[in-house]
Amino acid sequence: MSIHQAFHKEMKDAFKLDAKKIVELFDDINARLDYYEVINDLPTHESFSKVVERIKKLQERKSVFPDGDSLVVSYQGTDFELETLFDLVGWIFSVTGQIPKDATAANYYYPLVILYCQWCRTLSANSKKEPQMVQITWFSQGSTKRVCIGSNLDKPKKPRKDAARTKRFDRLLKDDLAREDERQKSYVGDGGQLIGHCAETFPALFIKSLGNKVMLADARGVAVKPFEALGDEVANKFEVPNTELRITLLEDPCANCKIVLPRLGNINLNNFSVLNL
Repeated sequence: MSIHQAFHKEMKDAFKLDAKKIVELFDDINARLDYYEVINDLPTHESFSKVVERIKKLQERKSVFPDGDSLVVSYQGTDFELETLFDLVGWIFSVTGQIPKDATAANYYYPLVILYCQWCRTLSANSKKEPQMVQITWFSQGSTKRVCIGSNLDKPKKPRKDAARTKRFDRLLKDDLAREDERQKSYVGDGGQLIGHCAETFPALFIKSLGNKVMLADARGVAVKPFEALGDEVANKFEVPNTELRITLLEDPCANCKIVLPRLGNINLNNFSVLNL
């Protein structure tokens, strides 16, 4: 099965780009927003240059986290605070490009999230810093198909990670996707990750910001483990794994996400099962 392009490139070619070429591509997108079909929204367009410059600074510092404040960017007119390199790259994936009309998990969405995994690895230049989990959600906004991609917060030093997780939680709380008594509560068990840690966080927040424009019942998604999905033993990394391999490479929503995602509204959690990809 042929795979659709991303960023006007064949995905297998884009997969091989080094860090310099990826950043050059981001510069070109910023210079030609319409050509790359960045979401036609002025605040989103105005945010693009800020995102690219922050990525460059993180590249120079060889860091996933900034040495100062998070970056405020717009997603279709709603402001969000993005912390990590992976948040920023996920935002670019979420606002750039027209989704093909015949897009499926096999010919577009799964290859796209694998490309995101690879670019996060390349840009971080350190496998110890890359996210342990990423997530892609695809949905319809009216008659337009969209994707949102995010990552979890596993790798930064603990104080900064905790601060970032708190900011994510505060935004979930503001948007009625979390409750105050859940701030230090984990549904995955004692000692488990807290709400706001998960890769699903920004996709959920972006979708929430669109209100009733999203057809929630049709939204689908999958979480991917980059270390495993990019492993040498995976011959065709763009191919949707068979049922047996999915258990190794992919992940169902965790217990926290099974609480948070339904608060968006008419979400069907079965659409986020690895067995239904």
